[in-house]
This record gives sequence, structure tokens and C-alpha cells, in this order.
Amino acid sequence: MKHVAEAPWRKGKLKMTDRDGQEKVRLAAVGLGRWGRVMAAAYHESDVVDLRSCFSRDPVRRGAFASDFGCEEAQSLDELLARDDIEGLVLTVPNDQHAPIIEAAAQAGKHVYVEKPVAVEPADVRRIQEAVAATGIVFACGHSARRLAGVREMRRSLDSGEIGTPSMIEAVFSNERGLELKEGDWRGDPAQCPGGPLTQLGIHQIDNMNYLFGVPSRVMGVGKRGATAVANTMVVAALLEFDDVIGYLGADWLTPGAFTLDLSCTKARLRYELDFSWWSNSADTDAHTRLIKTEIGSDSADPDGRVLSEHAVKLTPRDHLREEIDEFAMAIRGKAAVEVGIDVAVSNVAVVLAVARAINEQRGVDVAEVLEELRV
Repeated sequence: MKHVAEAPWRKGKLKMTDRDGQEKVRLAAVGLGRWGRVMAAAYHESDVVDLRSCFSRDPVRRGAFASDFGCEEAQSLDELLARDDIEGLVLTVPNDQHAPIIEAAAQAGKHVYVEKPVAVEPADVRRIQEAVAATGIVFACGHSARRLAGVREMRRSLDSGEIGTPSMIEAVFSNERGLELKEGDWRGDPAQCPGGPLTQLGIHQIDNMNYLFGVPSRVMGVGKRGATAVANTMVVAALLEFDDVIGYLGADWLTPGAFTLDLSCTKARLRYELDFSWWSNSADTDAHTRLIKTEIGSDSADPDGRVLSEHAVKLTPRDHLREEIDEFAMAIRGKAAVEVGIDVAVSNVAVVLAVARAINEQRGVDVAEVLEELRV
């Protein structure tokens, strides 16, 4: 694969600037598997990002990525980190590789966006926190689901008080990926991926509930393996206790894709549904979702005389993946604040590990118990 070293902006023929005339933020992609490519498709034509280079240990994958997205390719991570023109990394590698790469990047003065979860080993979580704190880099963790238009509208409706006082939230995220796992896949390893879909899918909904209600105080959970080729859990159900709200989380790797949120409040119920087949096409995801509001349309002193009214809430489309990277880039320039930084990322992992512990030890677990083990 020929390097893209002769790109016009590298020879001074084309100035890479944003709409304000400021130079775009120069990023490199590290980890070029399926999700790395999904992410790149979302941001490589951004008004504020210049996807300058990429790295993977697989030269074929690296060359294909560089060709498809018009960037250079680095022969090693050390080579990439030594470049003065690279300002930050978009990191999409297996969970157990996060800590060493983030440490190396921080020491080299590179800002880091990492796909969720920030890490799952407590020692790795502490290492990452220490690296971020010691170097002061901009750090962002990929929890894009909270940016979906329907989830933003749920938050607005809660903040305005128009749907009343919340009492329960039910969140489900499922797909069929567990049926495809083979022995040796890191997702099938309980150590690298605790609770299977809990870590890879459920954490999205954990972050959504964090966004809406904060960190739960206590969790309980059950899990089942299913008849798969790997030893990991494939189905998880959990209860999460917030201050005044009870949460339910379902994560299933053995069924066609589903992403739903049901929010119950005193004045109305909101149900959010996302067509999972559009999850990776972030510019179009919101066009394939719906938010249904149910309330009492005709009231009566007689409970049997009350009539429910149901209607779709209008949603303004967003781009949940590009927003994250644009925000990360603008934070590097000092023009934005990262919404999901290290503290939120760690609290989400604490809930994941608390649920996994509740399943393994068959008991309720206080999230503070796990947070204490993760904090530095």
C-alpha cells in the first residue's frame, strides 16, 4: 500500500481550515476494525477535523483504511505518537488495550477520544485516570447514545417538568452478535468483556440513565449464558436504584437488534424506539427512530372513564457520532467542553462492574463499593 504522504495539504497546496479560518484539528485513528471505520465514516469529512493518519498492527487493514479515508498510515504506534502534526487520537481497540495506549498517548502530549468502556479492569481504569490527571490532556469517552434526539428530548421533558415526576425507566439494548462469536474472540472472554452484552451494549443505556438521573446507588442482576460457543454471559437483566426512580436494564446478545427506552412519569409516559439497523449510520440514525408520548387525553373522576392519548413527538435529527468527535476536536482548541469525560466514564464502568458482581455473587451491590475500587 502506497503511503498518502503526498496529500496536497502536506505539500502546502491546500490549507486545511474550518469555517472560521482556523486550522482543523489533526487527528489519527488507532484501531481500524469495523467500529473504527464506522467512526471514521462519521467524522472524516467534518468541518473541524482533519483525519491525518491511522495505525493498526495489521498492514492490510491499515492500508485499506488509509486508502478509503484519504489519510496517511503509520507503521507503528511509536511513529504516530512521535509526529508533531498529530494532536489527538480516536481510539477504537479492544478494552484491554486502552490503558497502555492512552498512557503512551498522554505522555506524548496527544489528546484522546476512546470508545466506551474506558476500561473494565480496575487497575486499567486507575492507570487511565492517573495519565489524564498527570498530563492534562483533553479526554473524551464514546458514549454517543445520550446524543440521540429522542434521549435529548427525554431530558428536556424532564427538566421542563411537563411530563411530571419520574418513577421508572426501562432500557433495553440487544442484538444478535453473540450468535456469531467464536472461541478466542475477546468479546467472549468474561475478563475482557464482563457480562458480555452488559459491557458492550448495556453500558450505552447505563450512560443514558446516568445522563437522565445520575449514578444509581444500588444494583441487582441476573445473567444467562445461552447455548453459544463462548463462555461469556449472553443475556443480562438488572435493576438499578436511583434516588427516586427505579431502573430496569436488559441487554441480550441472542436476538435481532433492539434499542428502547420507556420513561414513566406522573403526567405522561415516553417510549423511544430506534431501528438498530441504522445505528452505525449516525447521520441517519435519528430519522429511523420515534418517540411516543402517552398521557391522559380525557380525564374523569371515574378511573374507567379516563381516555389515553398517544402521539409522536417531533425530533430534530442529529449526528450522534460526529457530534462526539467534533466536540472533542473543539475541546482541543479550547472552544468546547467534553460532555463525557473521565469522571462520567468511570462512573458508567462502576455500574457495569457492580451489575456483573451482583450476577456473580447473587446479591445486591452498592455502586459506591465499586467506585471506591476504581478511583485514584
